[in-house]
Amino acid sequence: MNETDIIPTILLVDSSSRSREEKQYSLTQRGYEVIVVENSDHALNVLDTESIPIVISELHASGIDGMRLMHVALRKKADAGVILMTAPGSTELAVTAMKEGAYDVLEQPVYVEKLAAEIEKILDRQRIVQENIDLQRQLEARYGLENIVGRSASMQHIREQILQIADTQSTVLIYGESGTGKELVAYALHGNSSRREKSFVPVFCNALSEGVIESELFGHERGAFTNAVKLHRGRFELADRGSLFLDEVGELTPATQVKLLRVLQERKFQRVGSTQWIETDTRLIAATNRNLEEEVKTGRFREDLYYRLRVIPLTVPPLRERKEDLPLLIDHFIRRFSERENRQIERIAPRALEWLSAYHWPGNVRQLENCIEGMIVLGAGSTLTEDDVPEFIRHRLAPQDAATPIPGLSSTSSPSISSTRDMLPPDLIRSLVMTVIEQRGAMVSTITDEAIRHLAKVDWSINRGDLRRCIDTMVLLADHAILDVKDIPPDFLPVMSPDSSGMEDHQDTDIRVGMSMEEAERHLIKATLASCNHNKTQAARVLKIGLRTLFRKIKTYHLD
Repeated sequence: MNETDIIPTILLVDSSSRSREEKQYSLTQRGYEVIVVENSDHALNVLDTESIPIVISELHASGIDGMRLMHVALRKKADAGVILMTAPGSTELAVTAMKEGAYDVLEQPVYVEKLAAEIEKILDRQRIVQENIDLQRQLEARYGLENIVGRSASMQHIREQILQIADTQSTVLIYGESGTGKELVAYALHGNSSRREKSFVPVFCNALSEGVIESELFGHERGAFTNAVKLHRGRFELADRGSLFLDEVGELTPATQVKLLRVLQERKFQRVGSTQWIETDTRLIAATNRNLEEEVKTGRFREDLYYRLRVIPLTVPPLRERKEDLPLLIDHFIRRFSERENRQIERIAPRALEWLSAYHWPGNVRQLENCIEGMIVLGAGSTLTEDDVPEFIRHRLAPQDAATPIPGLSSTSSPSISSTRDMLPPDLIRSLVMTVIEQRGAMVSTITDEAIRHLAKVDWSINRGDLRRCIDTMVLLADHAILDVKDIPPDFLPVMSPDSSGMEDHQDTDIRVGMSMEEAERHLIKATLASCNHNKTQAARVLKIGLRTLFRKIKTYHLD
């Protein structure tokens, strides 16, 4: 047992007090924690209250039913190791115990040296099982559907498609530029299917030479070619009853395309150097960054294979076409790499986000991921700032791109960024709202399109307000599930002058001496609304009252 291992607990059930004491002493000396009991009743009490990884018990003795204890231990902890000790000549009972889940059955007398060796084998097996579980969790965390990050319409559509087609047997062809996340989509298809307990086997076709790809896909027999010193199982064989992912399938040679087509048609293949057919039950998922239709027209890709692969097409958009997902992606990568590198970086500054939002990301999400990783490793403090943005991005945006406003969250503009009017995309604003809602854990669920349109009309590059601060205020003050125009704080909206609003200075408000305050207020609000062409946001600014207050007074005075 290694010094860094957690001390395992062993439950020892032995009817002989002398035998119990000897085994307890010897095992304790070897670093194990040992709980000793003399009968099944006491042992069952222990199993009820503790998680026991190893049970050592007599198979059959006075007050001891080893088979029952084994069944209870395995029910409580599926990977528990149970060693049963039996009297000589109990072969039939021992065979039954092994079939029903015992790790081993030892004839008495059982020496501690033998027990210690068996215990180490059990612990090694349990470590391997746990490592496999951890690996599966890491794969699910890395490639699960929750890692298809984005709230843009295109990404929502992809998630819907994944859920719709994941648990089918149909071949899927994923289109997308390099770095868009095609492998994530492929694994999400596998992870949401009935094949998820079996293997997901990726093959990167563009990384394998013509002489290697066939052996990698179909395997080879010993002696099939020079250096084939032993049998090699191919990816189709490894992916049996699971999923095979062929990335950059457009790179396959014509000869390999013929053999792949045959496998898809007949569901069987031959290893290189073999005449025997091997049947396969594999769900094929392919991906490409090429236009395969053009490849077919030029003769570089087989038409029949193309139609076999393109049963269900999926297209992953490039990052430049879903810029509204940038804040979510950046936040996702900050959390991942901060945790991995044990850093306390929690957010990105608005200016830094503006620079990243203005960049065109030719390498797509993979390039963004690598960029954020570098910023996390090299950054200082709890916030990624403009100084942490890589030089290649700042150099690329200056000086010609510096004249174009960068969509972002900052309340002020630096000299290098123009304050020319630039409306933010509504999808980006909606994404920012949903991000704040998630971070705040608020009761708010969404925001209306009308409110989005109002926010999009504000020039956030020159306005004294700040989009993030505005959204924060809306979310924190909301006492209902859907944010609307009336929830926008008036301080964040541009002031409209009387001339630009179309108000008439001579508007008769019909306020006379002797009126009550309520009546005068009603006439004033009615006249202001008429002068502002019933633009309630503008009227609230003119009256210098909150938009929510104005809505309440409109309702009170029946001015709808």
